[in-house]
Amino acid sequence: MSNRLIHETSPYLLQHAHQPVDWYPWGEDAFTAARESGKPIFLSIGYSTCHWCHVLSHESFEDEETARLLNERYIAIKVDREERPDIDHVYMTAAQVMNGQGGWPLSVFMTADQQPFYIGTYFPKTPQFNRPSFRQVTLQLSEQFRRSPEKIAQVGQNMSQTLRDVLQPTTSTHTWNESIIHETFDQAMFQFDRQHGGFGEAPKFPSPALLRFLLDYYQFAEDETALHMVMRSLIAMRDGGMTDQVGYGLFRYTVDAEWQIPHFEKMLYDNAWFATLCIETYQVTGQIRFRRYAEEVLTFVERELSAPDGTFYAALDADNEGGEGHYYTFTAAELTDLLGPDTLFPRFYHASPSGNFEGRNVFYRTGQTLEAFARSVHLSPAETAAQLERERQLVLRARNERPRPFRDDKRLTSWNAMMISTFAKAGRVFGEPHYTRVATRAMASLERFVRTENQLAVHYRDGQATGHGFLDDYAYLIDAHLELFQSTRRALHLKEALAFADMLQDQFQTADGYFYLTSSRSDELLVRPLDLYDGVTPAGNSIALNAFFTLSRLTGRLVYQESAERALAALIEEVEQQPTGFASLVGTFTYRQMEPKELIILIPENVDIPVEIDQLQQMRLPEVTLLIGTKRDLLPHVSLLADYPEPEEPTAYLCHDFTCERPTTNLTEILARLTI
Repeated sequence: MSNRLIHETSPYLLQHAHQPVDWYPWGEDAFTAARESGKPIFLSIGYSTCHWCHVLSHESFEDEETARLLNERYIAIKVDREERPDIDHVYMTAAQVMNGQGGWPLSVFMTADQQPFYIGTYFPKTPQFNRPSFRQVTLQLSEQFRRSPEKIAQVGQNMSQTLRDVLQPTTSTHTWNESIIHETFDQAMFQFDRQHGGFGEAPKFPSPALLRFLLDYYQFAEDETALHMVMRSLIAMRDGGMTDQVGYGLFRYTVDAEWQIPHFEKMLYDNAWFATLCIETYQVTGQIRFRRYAEEVLTFVERELSAPDGTFYAALDADNEGGEGHYYTFTAAELTDLLGPDTLFPRFYHASPSGNFEGRNVFYRTGQTLEAFARSVHLSPAETAAQLERERQLVLRARNERPRPFRDDKRLTSWNAMMISTFAKAGRVFGEPHYTRVATRAMASLERFVRTENQLAVHYRDGQATGHGFLDDYAYLIDAHLELFQSTRRALHLKEALAFADMLQDQFQTADGYFYLTSSRSDELLVRPLDLYDGVTPAGNSIALNAFFTLSRLTGRLVYQESAERALAALIEEVEQQPTGFASLVGTFTYRQMEPKELIILIPENVDIPVEIDQLQQMRLPEVTLLIGTKRDLLPHVSLLADYPEPEEPTAYLCHDFTCERPTTNLTEILARLTI
């Protein structure tokens, strides 16, 4: 038995393809069926590694009686939120308006014209957790739809108008000034968990946009508190249960404020951003631990999320056949059988007979240093580290023999671009060509799969690329090409960044300069969504606008700067209402307050790159835009170089405040001036 989802490529939709529910994919066929039958629509939104999505699916969608109820009274549509973030964004916003919160699975009850009249998340099979059962909800709402269609229609129309209002920023009359930078920092300080690191209470999420802003603020204001907040948070995530201490890689979030007990799914984007933050913190501090943290993540990604073609898979599930987290956890008895009674690993990583997760142990090392632990076991730190590593390898080997969690093997364009940026940055900052090669190969394969002449697909799987690319696909791919341009110094990547920037302007840009989430070529939704706030990743609008400023400074094409300036001006009132929600956009404004500089270094043909250039590119200098290469390679994309002479040796041109200094071949002096 199968339903219409059998023809889809999304692993999440395919997980539901053999259920008794008569699922439709999102599309006109479903809406026509709803109109012709006079039935409401039940829209279920989730993703393949979502634990509670699996629970709802097993309890209700696999149940014959519940499926019969849905089929008789509704047209049922299933959506993968990772494949269609536009649909998810519209109805998640509606959920937050209706209920003050949302989450996945997202359960939407709506009319045939896509207007929602009731939204919830997980409903259990029987009434519990202060929630009605799924069957109670579906029965009650179908009766209301039958008995009071006018009332249902009015609720849907009111919600549609509210969505249009919510998803359309107000026209701004305010202007940006330095105070918004300090206000964002003050708000971040207020939200910061001084005891455990990170922000807010349980559940605890990584918050990459806010942490990156704090690095910007530290370099802008020279405030050590901001740097401490970043370091404290990254160390807490790495040392706690948020990190897989055996196989590396970051989990999705922790259910507690102490970073100990994770939700066990592993997402590509979380790992990309955690590694990026560690690389940039290493740039700022020089502390080797942050380089090691990043390299652990990259090791995990290459081992478990890399496809044979070099691109990256989307995620690993939280569950295996043993249940949530079983793959990653061990009982004390299992550890003793595996390692023996007097080993270090269980003690160092806080394993206990009773466990800390359903009788099993989530490993974490919070609360003790290697040096202190070594003293307690009467070994040197080096001996302790070596033994811990041997035992970790034994645990990893035993774990690899277990049934593995499901791997979502689709290749999402935006998430791949994030990880490509991370590998490119790691290659440059760490001086490791291997990472640069990984990034270059991944980019070549990704674009071969998802790019046509003037368009990107959303994802690729089983030989098929599907969907009209979203803002994040274009914005993050531009960012990845800019990172690769810096790491490889190949003008091809600058050319590609410019091409995608032009596509963004053509297909996504509003009159105010910022961008819709959807392309002008995408199918029409209830409202055309805007996604301005930072979420689990920095907002696509912020990434795009920062890239536009960078492209303008690299190439002299002021059209990019003008549109980005227009967008900043239009969004200031939104930012003032919730500064930390726009941390990445405030970071872009912060760069512009840091005396921006453009440094052009022209290198003669067939001349080795001076070591000073490598040193310069390994530093975090957000106010400095670097244009490095040969005149011949750069000139087609940077017309202002036409009047520059062909250099006989590497020659630097430093410009700031619309003024350029005399060219110099003394790169050591330039390096010293920029790094004071």
